[in-house]
Parts: sequence; structure tokens; C-alpha cells
Amino acid sequence: MWWGIFDMVCLTALDKKRNPIPKILSPIRSFEAGIRVIKAGADQIYCGVTIPEIKNFVLYRGSAHEVPTYEELERIVKYAHSNSVEVVVTINQPHMTHLIEKPIQNHIRSCVDKGVDALIVGDFGVLSVIKNMPVKVPLYASTYMASLNCEAVDFLRKQGFNRVILERNLTIPEISKIVQHSNIELEVFIHGGGCSNINSSCYLYHYSFPEKEHFALLMKENICSPCTIHYEVYNLDKTGEKLESIPIMDALQYCSLCKLPELVKAGVTGFKIEGRGNPIEYQESTTRAYRELLDLLSQDRMEKFKEKLELYRRNLIAMPSTIWSLKEFLCEQKRCYYSPFLHTPYRFPLSWQASTKSKFKAWITKSMANKIRSSGQTI
Repeated sequence: MWWGIFDMVCLTALDKKRNPIPKILSPIRSFEAGIRVIKAGADQIYCGVTIPEIKNFVLYRGSAHEVPTYEELERIVKYAHSNSVEVVVTINQPHMTHLIEKPIQNHIRSCVDKGVDALIVGDFGVLSVIKNMPVKVPLYASTYMASLNCEAVDFLRKQGFNRVILERNLTIPEISKIVQHSNIELEVFIHGGGCSNINSSCYLYHYSFPEKEHFALLMKENICSPCTIHYEVYNLDKTGEKLESIPIMDALQYCSLCKLPELVKAGVTGFKIEGRGNPIEYQESTTRAYRELLDLLSQDRMEKFKEKLELYRRNLIAMPSTIWSLKEFLCEQKRCYYSPFLHTPYRFPLSWQASTKSKFKAWITKSMANKIRSSGQTI
């Protein structure tokens, strides 16, 4: 039944008038990562770069998620351009005060001087800074601009953006409608960390924990932000009984491998993989998976596409530092990007195999934490 529906989608998506295959935009945070994701098939790579004057100014990401120096960025750009790959730099810092305006200006100037091909901008204050500078570089509107409809996209186009990265909380029919009624490049997320909130409305910054509590949570549940914590849910109408402990904000991993034919048909320009702070191996393997599947779609090799898709579902690691496959942790919980609203993944319990692996991982991480404590180290 499932494959029958899938075949119908594929035949519809890949007809004679099919759209071009979107470009893959892959995350990196080092020169080595740049080499490996380019060899894995990325069309574009994106990264943040540490701003020397405000490197400890952390809201959405920290310096561990960024290319450390402009010199390394220059190496990345030269290698990428020699392989016909574009480099995009994120400028997502909010323009909160005049005290950081000059450092941000210097940062933008330095990145452009190193030859980057575009900037991802997530704040209108930063956009105004760029417009007042003598730089000519394409601008991509970040998902922090919360673009959810045609009107928002058209407004951003009029502000000077060349591409808009759509909000995660859309369905594929909604994406297709925006594409049909917009005269600008559009990009969507296809893999990586999700967000149960509208990005521009989120104040749960990624490093808001004290260091000790953050490390303890990271060791216990691979948690790095408040929206991935398991919250205790109680019934206040009766006896106050505890119902369950669930990640009710649900900002966990999501995947789009099975939805690639539909997303290609939607007509977007780019597919963005989330994960600038993830290990190189993850950035590389995820890029390769999407590259191989998109190449098979472009060649109309549907049987081979289905075989390769099932292979990745069984064997590709779901997220960094885990032992779960996509099938165990994402497919069984229906963690698909662009699913209908209220399609809450935690309503679908893990299988026995995945649950056993989860308990084993929890035991391993707890043992590691105990070993660190017994050695006298602080956490």
C-alpha cells in the first residue's frame, strides 16, 4: 500500500514538465568539513564565521558552530570555487545595539572580501547595515524572517533579498502555492533539527543553561536546548496525577528522504540541511544520502531510488552521537518535515528494538557521567 502511493507520487512528480533538481545547501564549520561535503555532492555550503570583537555574544549559535577565522573562510572559498561550489555565510546576529554595529560591519566586509557568494540575513537591523555599506552580494532571507505565505515572501523580495528560506512549519501544498505565486528563489529545510515554534518568535536560546546543568543534560539525553527537554505533564483537573514525560516542545530531528519527489515537484530552488554544529561525519553522510537520491530522481531511476531509500532508512544514523537508524528513530515516530499540523511525533512510541537501544544508550551515558564524577572532575 505504502509503495503504491509512493509510486503514484513519483510518477506525478517526475513527468515531462518536471522542475529542475534543487541545489543542496550543506552545513560546515571547518575547511575539512568543506572538502568532505563538497566531495559528497553539495552544490552550496553554508557556515557561520566567528566575529573577533563579539565572539562571546551568543544567542542562536556559539563559536563552536562557526568557522574560527577569516583565513580559514578564505581557504574554504578557494577550494569551493575550484569545484564550482558556492559559499554562503550566515549573518544571523540581531542588531540589538549600536555597540555591535561596527563589529558587524567589519565582519560583513571581511566575509565579502574573502569572496563569499551570498549572505544569509535574519534581522532587518543587519539588513539596514548591509544596505548602507558599499558591498554587492546576494542576500538570502533566513528562516528567522518567518516567511509563511506569498505576501511575506514578496515583502522580503522588495526589501532586496534574492532568496527566501521558508519557515519549517509549512506543508508541501503550501510551499507549492508560495512557489507558484512568487518571483524569487525559495529554499526549504530537508533534514536536521526541527522547531516546534515559529523561528522568529523563539526566545529559548541554545545556550541558556548554566554550564553544569547543560553538560548533565547533554550527557543524559543528548539535549542542547530547552526545547528538547522531556517535560512532565500533569492532569490538573483531577488529582494532579502525572500523565507522562514527553518532549512536548518537540524540537528534535526530522527528515525528508521519503518526501523528495513531492518537494522536487513543489519547484523550490534549494534544499537546506541543518547542522552547522554537528560532526563532520554527519554533515558528509547526510549530504551524500540526499545527493544520491536526488541524482536517481533526476535520471528517472525510480526502482533504484526506492532500493536506495530503503537502504538509507535502515542504515543511516538518525542524528549525531546516537545509535538509532532513521527507520527506528525518525520513520517509526513519523518525524517528517512538512507533515500536517498536529502530527505530533511523540504520540508514536518507539519500537521494542529502538526502545532497547535508547535504554542502553542512557545506561552508557550515565556510566560515563559517573566515571567523570568519580575521577574528581567537575561537570
